[in-house]
Formats: sequence, C-alpha cells, structure tokens
Amino acid sequence: MSIAQHAERILAAWNVADPEKFETELESAFHCCQKTASGSIFEIEQRELLESVVEQLRSGKTISDSGRNSSALGLRAGFALLQHLSHRVAA
Repeated sequence: MSIAQHAERILAAWNVADPEKFETELESAFHCCQKTASGSIFEIEQRELLESVVEQLRSGKTISDSGRNSSALGLRAGFALLQHLSHRVAA
C-alpha cells in the first residue's frame, strides 16, 4: 500500500469516528513505515513524514488536560499533513 493510501485510510477512519479502525490504520501505517524499502529520496521522506504523523497522533491521545491546547494544534497539524500526503501522491 502506498503512503498516500495509508494517509487516506487514516483520514477516512477518523471521519467516520471509528476508534478501532483509526487505531488499526495507525498501526498499519506505522508498520509500513518501519519496513526498509528502497525508493527515491522523496518516497523516503514521505515515509518518514507519515511515521512522524502517526507517532504524533498516537501521543496526542494521551495528553493531559493541561496540554490540551498544544495537543489540539498538534492534531490539526497532523491531519493537515495527512491530507497533504494523500493528495500529493495522487496529483
């Protein structure tokens, strides 16, 4: 599965508000990023970006109330990056 497809599937799971599917898609994307695959520098950077976003989304769910504002900003940034990844490859 491509990076764009992983990004699209994470966004779709979030949009239907399915926590189990969301976690499954995060896990799938994380494992995809962990695999060493050859490719262009652009593809490697996309994989690294997706991995970073997945880690951010996972940690964003465990932020305490005192960090809620920074957590909300981080989540918005993460979803913006997922949208970018999903459209960038498709374009």
